[in-house]
Amino acid sequence: MQSRTRQAASGISYDIAPVAFFSTQGDPWAQLQLYNIYRLILSGALLLVGLTEHLLPENVIVDGRLYRDVIAIYTVVTILQNIAGYLKWPEYESQLYTYSVTDILALLMIIYASGGVSFGLGILLVLPVLIPNLFKPGQFSLFITALTVISLIAIEIYIQSRGHTQLNELSMTGILSLFMMLSSWVASNWSGHAQQTAKLAQRRELDLASMSQLNQSVLDQLQLGVIVLRDSRKIKHMNSAAIDMLGNPKNWRVEKLGKFAPELDAWYQYWSDNHRPKVASFDINHQGAMMMRARFVQLGARASKTSLIYLQDTKEEREKLQDLKLASLGQLTASIAHEIRNPLGAISHAAQLLTESEALSLADKRLSQIIITNSKRMDSTIESVLNLSRRKHPKRINIRLKLWLQTFYDDFMAQNNLSENQLSLFIDPEDLEVNFDPDHLQQILWNLSRNAVKYAKKDKSKLTILIQAGIPDHTKNVVLNVIDNGEGIDGELQDRLFEPFNTTSTKGTGLGLFMCRELCQANGATLEYVKLATTGSCFRISFANR
Repeated sequence: MQSRTRQAASGISYDIAPVAFFSTQGDPWAQLQLYNIYRLILSGALLLVGLTEHLLPENVIVDGRLYRDVIAIYTVVTILQNIAGYLKWPEYESQLYTYSVTDILALLMIIYASGGVSFGLGILLVLPVLIPNLFKPGQFSLFITALTVISLIAIEIYIQSRGHTQLNELSMTGILSLFMMLSSWVASNWSGHAQQTAKLAQRRELDLASMSQLNQSVLDQLQLGVIVLRDSRKIKHMNSAAIDMLGNPKNWRVEKLGKFAPELDAWYQYWSDNHRPKVASFDINHQGAMMMRARFVQLGARASKTSLIYLQDTKEEREKLQDLKLASLGQLTASIAHEIRNPLGAISHAAQLLTESEALSLADKRLSQIIITNSKRMDSTIESVLNLSRRKHPKRINIRLKLWLQTFYDDFMAQNNLSENQLSLFIDPEDLEVNFDPDHLQQILWNLSRNAVKYAKKDKSKLTILIQAGIPDHTKNVVLNVIDNGEGIDGELQDRLFEPFNTTSTKGTGLGLFMCRELCQANGATLEYVKLATTGSCFRISFANR
């Protein structure tokens, strides 16, 4: 936002006058020094005319001595004024008027020495008359023009009275005087309007800069992440919330989006190819550690190459959804306990009585045993669902992972008869802490590790399990991976891995992974299966940022 506003501010243009020329923030001495260069060239040209006077036609220069004296003095004065201009002393306004008056006086005397305007030097008066009206418009500049016109006409009348010129030259002087007056008036009005426009542009630029700072302040206070992105994947702006969500990337101003947020970049490309310019939202798992929702919006017209991305942490939304799921599950389990468990108990009890009858054949007893076994399995499933719905609100505390995992390691190794090289821990940095219910974390890790022992390898002596904790690059969340070297999980099963009652085992209920995910969500964390490039399985817990 900020960059876009500044661009708009710098792009203001006015057709009346070049703003930079009249900008009060610019260096007015630059234009004055340019005028000084013109004066040096003019004095040199007039000096050359004086030195080659003998080559000119007769009576062109009426008073040669006066002409040469004026040129000599004017040349010296111009050189001194150039030096003063580069030294910027005295002040700008004094030098401006001094230059103009010096040029006008010198040219008026040269016109007199050359016998009036017939020699063609009168046109040289236009520029020194216009300069004050352009650089410093006002009544004094117009007053200088008026005095110049009066002096020129007076000189021409005086020369006319002495019989040095013809009558038609007086009319030429009048036309030149009228031209100087009109051009000075137009230049003064045009320059004054242009300076007002320049000041207005400066005020607008300050207003836009203030608005840009206000936008920046508002964006930085938003909990919603905002990214302004070019089609080149270069970021124009990103507020502090977005920086925090993406793990505080250091060089985001120069790096492309895909460098530190590849998932977000891939979804941006998908939106650009299939939905643009329509607004679209997608759920994104950033770096496999943080769930967020990205909303893509195109800025400007259809052909615009700039897009706006809103990022929202879905943690609060997931927690609300979890509460609704638990409420629904509580109603379901109440119905299960009333409608299924009591009849199931009667069926199981009747089957046990049948097995005690001596009149039953061996085949009937076998069928009765099947009824008892499956009744117990159904009762176990119901008990698991009841335990899930009855669980209390998590008691989250700060857990020092290194110490806690070491305790878990000792207990799991002792109860599963594993060798020391089959289960390993890796925590980096070692001071990692997470905010989680320790009983829930114990249940989750025990289920995940126990599943690896049961299903990962047929030959359990070749099984290895790695429990790894750390903070991936470009994310703010701590992640914990449970990795085994087993055969992995088929692609068809991965999509239904966390669904309740989904199992490939004849002895399981299919609620283990479902309960693990529910416990993670209750603590503000996420659990997912990460496909490895090699064989094996990886279950990743992404803890909520404290």
